[in-house]
Amino acid sequence: METLSNETRKVAPVTETVFSGFTMRSGNTTFVVGLHFSETSKETLEDKVKRLVKKEADPDPD
Repeated sequence: METLSNETRKVAPVTETVFSGFTMRSGNTTFVVGLHFSETSKETLEDKVKRLVKKEADPDPD
């Protein structure tokens, strides 16, 4: 069996995975919720939450 020296070995770069989200438990079930936001969006997280709360408070804007 031939071994490779440190100079000839190919090593994959180490990438760190960052989890953006949260977990929630209900009874015996654990939910893992992932979040993704557009990097080009002009709306902040605070603006988004306010808009969603306002929409939920007044579901029939007509």
